[in-house]
Amino acid sequence: MMKKFQKFLALTITLFLLLLSVVGCGAKKSSDSNAPNKISSVSTETVEDSENIETSPLEPEKVITTVFIHLETTEFEKANQNLNALISKHKAYIENSQINYNKYYNNKSYRNGSYMIRVPKDNISPFKSGLNGIGNVISENTTKQDVTKEYRDTKSRLKVIEVKEERILALLSKAEKMEDIIKLENELSKTIYEKEKLNTNLMTIDDKVDFSTFEINIEEVERLTNQETTDTTFGNKLINAFTDSWFSFKNVLEELIISIVYIFPFAVVIGIIVYFIIKFLKKRKNSTKE
Repeated sequence: MMKKFQKFLALTITLFLLLLSVVGCGAKKSSDSNAPNKISSVSTETVEDSENIETSPLEPEKVITTVFIHLETTEFEKANQNLNALISKHKAYIENSQINYNKYYNNKSYRNGSYMIRVPKDNISPFKSGLNGIGNVISENTTKQDVTKEYRDTKSRLKVIEVKEERILALLSKAEKMEDIIKLENELSKTIYEKEKLNTNLMTIDDKVDFSTFEINIEEVERLTNQETTDTTFGNKLINAFTDSWFSFKNVLEELIISIVYIFPFAVVIGIIVYFIIKFLKKRKNSTKE
């Protein structure tokens, strides 16, 4: 009877252990099958966050734009008038201008104008397009300077200075000793000076951001430069080559004739002197023979 009970107990324990192992394997498989889903969801969230960062860059708030353009024209006065009309049309203004008359070519004086023009940032594109009708564009260059960080730092410093000024004024209202009053007034004067300086810096940045700078150079020439591109046909290139050759030949011929005219008086004087010297030498030679 005892042996039967022991066998029954051993069988029961064995079945119980087998049942636990089966349940454990099932749970493990279930957890293993769910694990990839969890990893996948986490990785997907990370990718989505990175995509949001890439597609949403921080746009600069304060950008200073400067445009450099070199033009050439055969009608300087007309180009100057058209430029002034374009400035007035787009509500711009000339900050600085200079016209030089020192360039000479083919015995002619050619003018060269330099203009620094301030244009509202909203009118940059139409103003730049309008320059094509003023002269032949030789070169252009655009630079942009991001001053957002500088502007924010200046505003932060200004807030600190304003808080400092308020504290000094509060202390000054309570000060009784003359020595303390003098020290506080000196400190207040320095603080006000620094505050005004920072305000001026902010106003300067705002002005440069709101009004972009165009540095335009207009050069007066006798003949415009041929603007050949990859789309220029062979026939046009041939015509341009013939035109350039004839233009150069005409200029060389004109220079030669003008040079001869310049040299002619000197050649006449030198010829007369040489004539009398030769005549004098012959006369002396004849007298020596006699």
